Amino acid sequence: MNKFLLIILFFPAVIFSQTAIQGIVLDSKTNKPLPFASVITSTNFGALTNVDGTFTIKTKSKFTTLKISYIGYSSVIVPISEKDKFIRVKLEQTVESLNEIVITAKENPAIKLIKKVIANTSKNNIEKALNSFKFKAYNKILVTANPDSIRGNIDTIFVLKKGEKVFKKLDSNNYKFKKELEKTHIYLTEKISEFKFKKGSKKKEVVLASRMAGLKQPLYELLAITIQDFSFYNEYYTLAGSRYINPVSKNALKHYSYKILDTVTIQNKETIMLYFRPTETKETVGLEGILYIDSQNFGIAKGIAELKAIVNVKAEQNYQYKPAQKIWFPTDQEIIIKKGENKKNTNLFGGMVQFSTNKPNDSIVKTAKKDPSDVSYFSSKTINSEIEINKPIKISNSATTIKFEENAHKKSTKFWNTYRTDSITKRGKETYILLDSLAEKEGVNRKINLARNLLKGYYPTKYVNLNLGKIINLNNYEGLRVGFGGITNSSFSNKFKLESYVAYGTKDKEFKYSYGASVRFNKESNTWFGIQHTNDIEEAASLHFIKENTSFSPINPRNLNISKFFNYKTYSANITHDIQPNLEAKIKFTTGKFKPLFNYQFISEGETYTNYNLSTASIGIQYNPFSEYMNSPIGKLTIKNNFPQITFQVSKSLKDIFESDFDFTQINFRILHKIDRLRKATTTFMLEGGAVFGDAPLTHLYNSTPNYTHKSPWIKRVTFAGKNSFETMGYNEFISDRYIALHFKHDLKPIKITNKFRPQFTFVSRAAVGAIDNKQFHTGIDFKSLKNGYYESGLELNGLFKGFGASAFYRYGPNQNAKVSDNLAVKLTFKLNLGF
Repeated sequence: MNKFLLIILFFPAVIFSQTAIQGIVLDSKTNKPLPFASVITSTNFGALTNVDGTFTIKTKSKFTTLKISYIGYSSVIVPISEKDKFIRVKLEQTVESLNEIVITAKENPAIKLIKKVIANTSKNNIEKALNSFKFKAYNKILVTANPDSIRGNIDTIFVLKKGEKVFKKLDSNNYKFKKELEKTHIYLTEKISEFKFKKGSKKKEVVLASRMAGLKQPLYELLAITIQDFSFYNEYYTLAGSRYINPVSKNALKHYSYKILDTVTIQNKETIMLYFRPTETKETVGLEGILYIDSQNFGIAKGIAELKAIVNVKAEQNYQYKPAQKIWFPTDQEIIIKKGENKKNTNLFGGMVQFSTNKPNDSIVKTAKKDPSDVSYFSSKTINSEIEINKPIKISNSATTIKFEENAHKKSTKFWNTYRTDSITKRGKETYILLDSLAEKEGVNRKINLARNLLKGYYPTKYVNLNLGKIINLNNYEGLRVGFGGITNSSFSNKFKLESYVAYGTKDKEFKYSYGASVRFNKESNTWFGIQHTNDIEEAASLHFIKENTSFSPINPRNLNISKFFNYKTYSANITHDIQPNLEAKIKFTTGKFKPLFNYQFISEGETYTNYNLSTASIGIQYNPFSEYMNSPIGKLTIKNNFPQITFQVSKSLKDIFESDFDFTQINFRILHKIDRLRKATTTFMLEGGAVFGDAPLTHLYNSTPNYTHKSPWIKRVTFAGKNSFETMGYNEFISDRYIALHFKHDLKPIKITNKFRPQFTFVSRAAVGAIDNKQFHTGIDFKSLKNGYYESGLELNGLFKGFGASAFYRYGPNQNAKVSDNLAVKLTFKLNLGF
């Protein structure tokens, strides 16, 4: 009986040895591994070598030979016997090399092939060819290393002194690292999602379960990063969070060279192996790889893309042919990031992570050939299952691109085991146990919550997030403004919020305050109803929106010289609602008293007003057509902040409603567009303006956002530049009841002087035109009309010292000042760089 069990246990291993072989392909002269070498069995089963030149062949059919070929090398045929378990193959370079070939459409059949792939994109791209699809996806991310690849010895470190090695210390890092890796991975995270697609709608992901080692709740912001694109058919291909021109996009022929390598059978269909690489040699590495092209429908059956730099990134995508739809459908994808040998620079995750060569310390000598960074790697693997095609699917219009189930981070072991398509090993389980205990000890979850809220301008406590923007500010009217405020967080309630603040001005010696409450009506559409009472001040004639994208700024440099404010004591009610994830609306009704805090009188219908009552109804819309969002347990999060971004608002003052004095209509708009160039240059356009129809006081008109003061001596005029303000326009120099302004900025690629010192030039140009009717109705204040237009241009030099820089602007055109120095503005600049 024991012999019988022994035979059963070892029988699979015997079969495996007969149908599996491993090996490595090397350059015969340099002995360096050759990644992406083609390995084809005598039964026409194919594989490619990995980034380290290794390969594994597993097949049910026995084979007797392997044909191994590589670009620029002579192909070889290696005989294989049943005894062979590992082979080492060396290839010799040929005289012909892809670098030396001048490729033209006539000489290279690969160009003809890639053109057919591009021409058939609409037939093979599942998001264009199919009416709908749905599938489950299991994703596992590992940061790990193979313990067998690490020397377990204690290393000796020497220092070179006068050409001789002098003992410094013993280094046990590798020894400890190997022991730890035998038990656990460095890091582990898992996710189970359901993807839905319906033609006319974006693809939606519902995260059913998610777990990150060491975290009670996953880092939702991290899960929103696109590590690898779902398809090769988009205009840009995302790899490790950064975008690259797709090798099968319409413009691909301008950027890539192609070469046909071989033919291989996948799922009984003949495919052509097509190699691609960038045509230009750049400082930062570009994509290269292999596409397996169906010879019949020219669809992609498999794709491999790689970045060969200081860090090597390899991505692989496999497809399954669906005969009913005659299309290749993605089944799994994997990306591996590890240390590379190429010294080229590379940027990952949209430039948030940058790698460049650093000169090593030549005086340090180690006995160890490899350290942990040489053998550690990042791996993200996704396997799709339960694929359904062209079946009725319902996708809610208000659903965000990614939605997390409320209890996704609390799923049971039974649930995980049901949907895991790649089992969790003992090593993986131990990783969770170890990192969960370490995170609890180090307070990691608390630190993440702190960092997440600080970026939004809040300091979290148990039930209330304190508003950092309310603590301190400066302006010319209040002087030093100090305050305190906050809003309740999800620990207090997910459905109800309380919000308030109080502030005091040391110059005007007045308290300002606000308090309010809101309740959530619908989580899916992010619908809230709120009420609020406020007694505060606001800049007169500023362009104001009730709904817009905002960012945290503790101090606004423009405020330092603003002197024209008005006080408002109002009661308001509002409703916010997402019509679509990228189309947000807010309706607000406000009534209260308004008082200009400067010498001003408004004449309306024969009466003079120094203060007045207003009741206004407003609707504001924020539309970001190409941005994407996540609906998470901690609220709605932006996962792709794309452009253009459009803000629009209509406000109506209702005369005689709650004693309102005036009847006017105000329309405000702002369009922001940003173009990210592939060479790190950025062009930004902003078009904004507004119009007021009817009797409106100056406080509700437009000053065009000036940021210049005519102080003497001239040196006192040197202040901080604003974000989107006219740097040479005097405060309240121009007032309009209708105006339009265009702001243009072009950021050049930073100039690399040293690794840390990289100044950046920015060209700026602005223009505005406006008008005002019945100027005589606004008394007590002098101002001009923008009828003839206003123009200024300037140059910024940013990043000179810890985010600080300098700029100079010049005013020209019809409204140019007679004195040259009055047209010149020199400003300091500041750009906050958080390093990620």
